[in-house]
Formats: sequence, C-alpha cells, structure tokens
Amino acid sequence: MALGQYIAQHEAALYAQTVADVFGFHALQIGWPAYDLLESCRIPYKFSLQQMASPNTSLLSESEYLPFAEHSVDLVCMPHVLEQCADPQQTLREAFRVLLPEGALILTGICPFSYLGVRARFGQFKQAGQFRRLFTAWRLRDWLNVLGFEVVQSGRLVHALPVNDPVWLARQSWLERWGKHSCGATGGVYFLIAKKRVLNVRLLKPEWKKLPLNPALQVRKGHSGMQKHTQKQLECADVKSTMDRNVR
Repeated sequence: MALGQYIAQHEAALYAQTVADVFGFHALQIGWPAYDLLESCRIPYKFSLQQMASPNTSLLSESEYLPFAEHSVDLVCMPHVLEQCADPQQTLREAFRVLLPEGALILTGICPFSYLGVRARFGQFKQAGQFRRLFTAWRLRDWLNVLGFEVVQSGRLVHALPVNDPVWLARQSWLERWGKHSCGATGGVYFLIAKKRVLNVRLLKPEWKKLPLNPALQVRKGHSGMQKHTQKQLECADVKSTMDRNVR
C-alpha cells in the first residue's frame, strides 16, 4: 500500500543513518524481508532472519529462538517484530543473549495512541500487517531496562495523517517538518536505540605462592637497627624467664 511504502521509506532512512555508526563483525536483521536495512552498515557479516523464504533471507527461524551463540552479534535490527511475534519478551531476551557487551539494538513500532495506531488496530492496515498487539515506547523501555539494556536514543517518525493515497501523503510534508519540533507527540512510529550493558566482574582467585605476611613487617636479623633492638629484647626476655624457672 502507499501508506506502508511511506512508513517504510522513513524507517529505512532512520536505519541507514543509525547502522552506519555501528562497528563489529556480525549484524542481524529480523523481519522486513523486502528491505535491506543493513545496506549502509559497515559490518562485514550480515544476516537476514525471517520466518518465510525470500530472496534476501539468510536464515529461517522464529524470533523467539535465535540460532546464534551467546555474545556473538554486534547489531540487531527489529522493525515491527515485537508487534507480530507470539512472545515479545522472549524475543527481547534472545536479542540480549546473542548481543555482545555494548552491542546495539534498534527497534521500531507503531504507537497505539496515534492516528496510525488507531488505523493499525481497527482498519485494513491491521489485516495487512497481522499485528498481534501494539506496545507503547514506555513499556518497551521498562522491558529493556529490566533485561540490562540502556536506551541511548528514542524518538518518533511519520507525523502525517495515515491516508492511503500517495498524493495526499506528499501534500503533508509540512506535518513532517512540524513534527520534528513537537517533541514527537504526533508521530505514529517510535524508534528505540539501546545498548547492552554488562558489569565487568573479576573473579578473585587465591594466590598460594604469595607470602601470608608482608616481608616488610617480618622481624629478620641484620636488616635494620630497630629489628636488632627488637631481637635483643626478645633474647633478654628468654634469659630472664629461664633464670626465674631455675630460682624456683
């Protein structure tokens, strides 16, 4: 549809601008098989994971069970994935599992309290997108914080009225310019950019070869005048105690 192409155009521009600043070795795109959101990414190894086969698909799997090892991916892009999967929390847990520390997660979704959200829930757009449930950006922020993500950037896109007509969508370009200065109140699509934060914990192991006492605190002969004086006092004390025992 014209409205869907209009939304995809704005989101693809956002992904292209964001992924260009992410570096690493492995990048993963989940969903949207018709669009290559990793085209501008400078990461060498890119994968497209979908549930159905397509020309751009690299892997076939569900988003709740990613076929990647733990700490193996540097970037994960999820355009409207949480709205269409059966278990969105499990999908986020899998994204956190496969991401490396300081890895980036980029996700977009439709704001339910917007004109676009109303049409997505009750109009023809719902049947085209097969949305199970729409989530607010604040709820996803809570889920991400619980998992260990830190949201570093967020915002809104698509401020035009959701009219399925390319002519009227083009006439609403002034709404897009005005929406950038409205703090995102009129945006129909939200985006969240998060980083995986992991505390650096070091395991302390016992050092068996290390002396139990600092050598500087041990009394040794012939090192200093204080140590010699201490040693003489100990010897005098031993002699005195021996004489006391003999007198008794």
